[in-house]
Amino acid sequence: MKNIVHSNDEHKISGVEITPEKMVSRGGLALVLRYIDRTGVLEVVEKTVGHLRFGGKGKPIWVIVRQILSAFIDGTDNTMKGFDTRHKSPEHAALLESDARELVSGGAVRRFFGKFVGFRYALWRTVLHRMFIWRLRREKPKYISLYVDTMVLDNDGALKREGCKPTYKKKKGFQPLHIHWGPYIVDVEFRSGEKHSNYQQRAVQAVARLVRLVREQYRADIPIVVCCDSGFLSEDNFNAFEKLDVHYVGMGKLYDYLYEPLKGIDHNALPTVQGTKAAWAYYEFGSCFKTGKNNRFRRTIFTTICQEGEQTVLRGTRPDSFIHTNLGCNDELDGRLRAAGGGALLEAPAIISQAHSNGLEELNHRSIKEFMGSEHLPFKRFGMNAAYYYLMVLAHFITEAFRKDVAEDVIPQRCYPTRLRRGLIDFAAKIIRSGGKTIMKVTETVFEGIHIDILWQRCNNPPLPIGAW
Repeated sequence: MKNIVHSNDEHKISGVEITPEKMVSRGGLALVLRYIDRTGVLEVVEKTVGHLRFGGKGKPIWVIVRQILSAFIDGTDNTMKGFDTRHKSPEHAALLESDARELVSGGAVRRFFGKFVGFRYALWRTVLHRMFIWRLRREKPKYISLYVDTMVLDNDGALKREGCKPTYKKKKGFQPLHIHWGPYIVDVEFRSGEKHSNYQQRAVQAVARLVRLVREQYRADIPIVVCCDSGFLSEDNFNAFEKLDVHYVGMGKLYDYLYEPLKGIDHNALPTVQGTKAAWAYYEFGSCFKTGKNNRFRRTIFTTICQEGEQTVLRGTRPDSFIHTNLGCNDELDGRLRAAGGGALLEAPAIISQAHSNGLEELNHRSIKEFMGSEHLPFKRFGMNAAYYYLMVLAHFITEAFRKDVAEDVIPQRCYPTRLRRGLIDFAAKIIRSGGKTIMKVTETVFEGIHIDILWQRCNNPPLPIGAW
């Protein structure tokens, strides 16, 4: 202790006191909430589910949803007790730009989710669809690539949850069906855990709804490519995609009859395609399913891994894969795709890269799980948990849109929620009243580090509000 030099007494904290000023630790929420208000998301919510406010008592639906979205985007505490804690905080009310009396308690939030009995939770799909069209009109893609998959929510430790059933991962939980477009989850069908990927052709029905929506409200001739893994392998699914006039890329299964065209070929002489972390040798041929009626031949690509990172792999020693697609098989659809600048997607290397990038698309699953904080859903009733999850997906969607519209200079690429929260939300701020105005103050380091003045201007002037079309 003799060699330790303490700081001067003038720098030591000598006590603690209460300050009357409103201090908040999540100052960036003010930016996101202003973005939500200006884009018109809450108007869409009110039009879709506002009728569930059965009487004049209580708070409007959009007021409750705004606070739920704020809590989910914050991510600090999504429990009902968390709402009770914030319910008593005038600082939180100031951050939400509302009166303290407008804050909702955990009981009010629970009653709100209790409104979604039966299949009312499916109303949130309409909101997601409207958000999808909004992003299409904002980002103006020349062609659209959709990825279809299911995701398991592990609720194995829950004592009692309606619909919490064993999944293929040998854990009890839920298994919602997702459709992704880039970083956005644009459609969800919340399902119990035992529902497999191809359950009652619900995946095809979901894709068909989105395709019709896109062609009616965005562009009638937009090329669409649907990607899916082997869980959706089905003659009926492929036929349905072809009737919808969309391209598809589906991973196949390792059936014995698919290896027959490969007999006698020299694996070492096969052409290769280089991916981000691996390289594959490939061989093209035509195949059809051996079961079912009136099966047609489709373009099939066999791939076997030949390099992992910088290490060469002996061909044929690792699990192979088969890819089924109609890319390059329909002159009309192929012509549209070429005209849209996607002609490269018709070539085998691009098809292989797209099929093997399914693993990258599943990063959206990791992202939404990290965004949630916990896979455990809070309620016992299925409809309440479904509505909770839909709002979580909606909050995740808004966060990604905020990153692209407002904060692309600060965080230019896709990232996980933790980085976004640390970079844009988790900073201290002081909210004061001065000159008849409410002002949020931050340190100079934060102000200049992320250019809050520019972010604030963008939040107040979004490039394309939802109500603009």
